[in-house]
Amino acid sequence: MNQNRIWHKNEVLGRMNQQIVIQSVTETRSTSGAVTETWATFATVWAAVTFQSGSENQLIERQTAKTLLQFIIRHRTDINEKMRISHDNKIYDIISINFEPEKQFLTIIAENNK
Repeated sequence: MNQNRIWHKNEVLGRMNQQIVIQSVTETRSTSGAVTETWATFATVWAAVTFQSGSENQLIERQTAKTLLQFIIRHRTDINEKMRISHDNKIYDIISINFEPEKQFLTIIAENNK
């Protein structure tokens, strides 16, 4: 995966055919001190979605599968690694955000834990 790749506008725009929902978290504390996370829609955007890799690990009779996806969206500066992505009825935790120098697009790498 070339993280320093500069995307050409026409190359990406045609592939941005899937809507994703970027979600942000709000933490609230109850009177007893318990912290509750609430996820809400931050933005709904079009993305080019590419499968990056997957792995399965056997852990004490429990199987976990991890899937990495790459989401390419139009450039914006208000997204961070504390957010997550909802796509195809699955939740993906954002691992990294790579801003390209030309500020046309950004690449988000996100992981789904099944």
